[in-house]
Amino acid sequence: MISSNLIKSAFATSLLLCALATGASAKDGVLRIGTEGDAPKFSMADPSGNVTGFDADIANGICAELKLKCEFVVQTFSSLVPSMDKDRFDVIISGLGITAERQKKIDYSIPYATTPLYFAVAKDSPLAGLKSLAQIEKALQGKSVGVVTGTTYARFMEKRMHGADLKTYDAVTQLTADLASGRIDVAFADSPTWMDFLATADGANFTRIDLKIMAMDAPDVLGHGMGVGMRKGNTELKTKVDAALCKMINDGKVKEASMQWFQDDYTIPCK
Repeated sequence: MISSNLIKSAFATSLLLCALATGASAKDGVLRIGTEGDAPKFSMADPSGNVTGFDADIANGICAELKLKCEFVVQTFSSLVPSMDKDRFDVIISGLGITAERQKKIDYSIPYATTPLYFAVAKDSPLAGLKSLAQIEKALQGKSVGVVTGTTYARFMEKRMHGADLKTYDAVTQLTADLASGRIDVAFADSPTWMDFLATADGANFTRIDLKIMAMDAPDVLGHGMGVGMRKGNTELKTKVDAALCKMINDGKVKEASMQWFQDDYTIPCK
């Protein structure tokens, strides 16, 4: 006969295991991650279904903190939110920007990263040595400044740089071509744009102004950064993911992943 103490011990162990898994996944010990898989450096899936990139590093870090196994579900970005609603996976980790529109449908973790923005100018430009946004705002009076239309950073420029002659472009390639040819004095874009452009022959004579602008510098126009998306009302999972992300931020793991993939620190501090 099995002793009552043994039964109680087994029951207690079962409760502990359930507590660890509750709010994470219907599958014991597994956190199912929805991700795009076709966003270079963020989320890349190979033919075998292996996922690498910044998003994968964030996901694997969360799973390690929660002592869960990551299981990636790869599909198109536009289908991620509807598929999570249908319980195809538990969370979305796919460079998912925190927006008011999405917040009507899903909950988010704390923001953990944001793509930095920079001004780019010719190396011999007197603007190259500027160090503050106030200096830049003053120096751009009457200068031609290029930005890609429809972006959050275009709205930032419209709001902050009233004295600049703002030139808008439909594509990054058009923006960098005009910068390289001298048709504009300054261009404003995200970190990956300048990392790629400055590595080309056309970009050899240009540099970024050493001032990083992040989402938290102007959240009303630049948003609130990237967060882990999850179904509404799953407060237990949110609490666990928030704690895991905060630890990863404070331990420098988000910065480490960011530097590996982007050669820049995308981290948003944990408050």
